[in-house]
Amino acid sequence: MSEVFVERLSSVFPLGLAERAALMKLCWRGRSVKAKCHIARYGERRSAFPVILSGWAARSHLLRDGSRQITGILVPGDVCHHDAEPGQSARDEIVALSPCRVAWIDLGELEQVTATYPAIAAAFRIYARLEKSILSEWIVNIGRRDALARTAHFICEVWTRLRIVDPATREQFDFPITQEDMADVLGLTPVHINRKLQQLRQDGLIELQSRRLTILDEFALADIAGFDKAYLDPRLPSEEWIAAAPWARPVEARASGMILVQSA
Repeated sequence: MSEVFVERLSSVFPLGLAERAALMKLCWRGRSVKAKCHIARYGERRSAFPVILSGWAARSHLLRDGSRQITGILVPGDVCHHDAEPGQSARDEIVALSPCRVAWIDLGELEQVTATYPAIAAAFRIYARLEKSILSEWIVNIGRRDALARTAHFICEVWTRLRIVDPATREQFDFPITQEDMADVLGLTPVHINRKLQQLRQDGLIELQSRRLTILDEFALADIAGFDKAYLDPRLPSEEWIAAAPWARPVEARASGMILVQSA
C-alpha cells in the first residue's frame, strides 16, 4: 500500500529508484482506522505525520457550537502535517471519513531523508504548494461559486486527484463521503447538498448509488463548475490545461466526448 504515497510524490517531482526505496522505508508504520475515528486530534504535539494509504479522511476545524468546517479532503497518497516542526501542536483534526489504512512518518526521520535525497525535499515542497493551491480554490468555491457549481467542482477535483495517483481510475469510483460531510466541505446544509446532487443526476451528469459515483458527462460537469485542473497537477504548463479546458472546446467536441457509463 505504501506505493500510493510514493506515486503521489512522484507525480509532482520525478523520483529515482533510490528515492522511492527511501520513501517506502519511511512509511512502514501502518494501522487501520475505522470510519469516523480520529487519526489526529487538535492540540496534539506532532512527532510524526499521517499518510493515507487507503480510504478517505478529512482535515477539519471544530467551532464552539459543535459545528465543523472541513478544510481538506485526504485521498490515498495524501499526507498532512508534514511541514510541522517536531513538538508543534496540531491546529486542526484529522478524521477518517471511511475505513482507512494510515502510515505514520517520523518528522526526524523525514528530515534525515530529505537531507540525503534533495529530490524528495523538492517533491515535498511542491506538494505543499499544491496543498495551498487547493485551499485557495476552496476559498473561491465557498466565497464566489453558487451551490451547484460548488458541488460540481468538488466532484471534479476529487476525481482528478484520484486519477493523478492511479491513472487507471475510471468514470465510476468509490465516493465514501456522506452528504453531511459534503455540507461541511462546501458550507451548505445537507438538504441543499441533496438537492444539488439530485439536479446533477437529473441533468444526466452523474449517477450516485451505494457510495459509488459515476461521471456521465465530464465536460458538462466541468463546464458547470468552471473547473480547471491546472492547480492540481504541476506537470504541464497552465496554458496547456487552459487550452484543453471544457469551456474552450467547441460544442460539437463536448458532445462527442460525452461518456455514458451505466451505474453498477
